[in-house]
Amino acid sequence: MKKKHFEDKGIPLFQIQNNYPTSKAIQLHPDLIPYLKTINPPRINKESREALLLYNYYIAQDLYDLNITFEKNNAIIPTPLLRYNFLQQVITKNSTILEIGTGASAIIALLAASQFNAQVYATEIDEEYIILAKENIAQNKLSEKISVINSKGKIIDGIFQSDFSVDFIISNPPYYDKILSPKFLWGGKSHELISEGKSGEKFIIQLIKEGWKYLNVPGILSFIIPKTRHDTLVAIEQFLNENEFEYDIIGLLAGNRTRYVFKIYKKYMKDELISSEMI
Repeated sequence: MKKKHFEDKGIPLFQIQNNYPTSKAIQLHPDLIPYLKTINPPRINKESREALLLYNYYIAQDLYDLNITFEKNNAIIPTPLLRYNFLQQVITKNSTILEIGTGASAIIALLAASQFNAQVYATEIDEEYIILAKENIAQNKLSEKISVINSKGKIIDGIFQSDFSVDFIISNPPYYDKILSPKFLWGGKSHELISEGKSGEKFIIQLIKEGWKYLNVPGILSFIIPKTRHDTLVAIEQFLNENEFEYDIIGLLAGNRTRYVFKIYKKYMKDELISSEMI
C-alpha cells in the first residue's frame, strides 16, 4: 500500500518573531549566566530543565508583562514566543475564545487575555494543573477575563450548555500515539502528549467534531501540530478533506523546527450537515 504524504508544498512559512535574544536576556538577568551552554555566542543550555524554566519565565515577564509560576517537575514547559505567534496568526482582538487544555501555566489563556483583550474559557483535566493555572491567572489580575473549567475527561460536549458559543476554539493538543523516547526535560504528563488513534489523531478529530457546534459564524477552530508528526498531519488533512471543511495551514519556524497551524473556518451555518456526516 502506497504511503500517503502530507502536502506541505505551498504552505506559507512565518519565522517566529523573537525580539528577546539570549544576549539581551543575560544582560537583563545575570542569574541566567550559569545556565549557558556556550558563552560566545550565548546559548541557553536546553538540556537543563531548570534553565528552560527560568529562561521562559523571563520571556513571559519581559515581553508580555506576565508573572508565571511554572510547574517544576512534570508539566510541559511552554514557550511563550511560540504561543504568542500562534495566537497572532489566528485570533483577533476583543473576541471570545475557548482553549482546550490550558495546562499548569495557562500561558495561552494569559496571552490571549492580556495581549488581545480576549474573554477566555479554558479547560483542563488535571486537578493539580487547574490549581496552578488559577493561581497564575489571579496573580496576573486576569480572573475577570479567564475562566478555568475542569473538563473531567471530556473535550467540549458535556461541559458547556448547548447555547454556549465563542469566536475561536484553540488548542495545543496531544498528538502522539505513544512516546518512544520521552524528553523529560520539556516535560508532559500522558494527557498532555498522548492521543488514541493509529497516528495520534483521535483527540484532534473529536475536537473538530465537537467544537464545530460551539463556533460563532464567522469562527475559527485552530490547533498546532509539529512537522515531525507526519502521519498525524496526513490523518488530520484527510479528515478535513473528506468532510469538505474550508481550512488553511501555515507554518511557524523556530530555529530548525516547524509547527503547522491549522485554521478551520466556519463561515456559514452548515454545522448540522457536517455533524451528521462526521459522526
